[in-house]
Amino acid sequence: MRNIKTVILMIMALSLLAAGCSAGTEEKNGNLKEGENIKTEKLLTVDELIRLSEITEAEYSDVDLQQFIDDYAITEENVDSLNIKLLLENYDGEERGDVSDIFTGTAKERTEDFTAGVTAVAFYENVNTGSECVYYNLAAGQRYRASNCYLFSDLSQTEAELYSDGEMLIDQMDSLGVFSWESSSDSEAMEDAQSMELAVSYEDGAVFHVSSTGILSKLLPDTYTEIRRLLLG
Repeated sequence: MRNIKTVILMIMALSLLAAGCSAGTEEKNGNLKEGENIKTEKLLTVDELIRLSEITEAEYSDVDLQQFIDDYAITEENVDSLNIKLLLENYDGEERGDVSDIFTGTAKERTEDFTAGVTAVAFYENVNTGSECVYYNLAAGQRYRASNCYLFSDLSQTEAELYSDGEMLIDQMDSLGVFSWESSSDSEAMEDAQSMELAVSYEDGAVFHVSSTGILSKLLPDTYTEIRRLLLG
């Protein structure tokens, strides 16, 4: 009789343990699903895009807006910084004008003859008051400028300006000593650190690239102010 009671108690204990494991698994799965929902909610819906950007049906009638949102990863945080109407005007669902690889550091480094065979110049500055970006496609005689770094991932965010002074631009950069600059950063951690990147690409695929993070006025030569004015002016 005692053996029978023992067996019954063991069965009850195993049943309770199994029920607890099942509940834990369901709770874990629920948490995972909740995390997945958070991820999917980051991108705007089509209706949200239309409302927040104030676009008209005539402006998006020929565009798959869901694909458009996915391609540009449009969220509530960045929708105001993107020129949605101009992007729609130039959108064809194909690859965008992404030139951000000029900053990646994967290209061969240019170490001499800095003024010959230049194809493009890219400049980015981020300070407490905001950011400034400019991209010169010297080969095509075009200049693109915007106030956010998304410019380099898609040039169609802004209209290209005609630019024919590429040779003069490079000569002035050279005379101001740009090609002797070296990358630098402040070793002390700080809030709202300033940053700058300048890159020049060449016909042979090489790139001259210099960057700085910290207080720019302390890290860069005095001629930085002139270079900044030259590139953004």
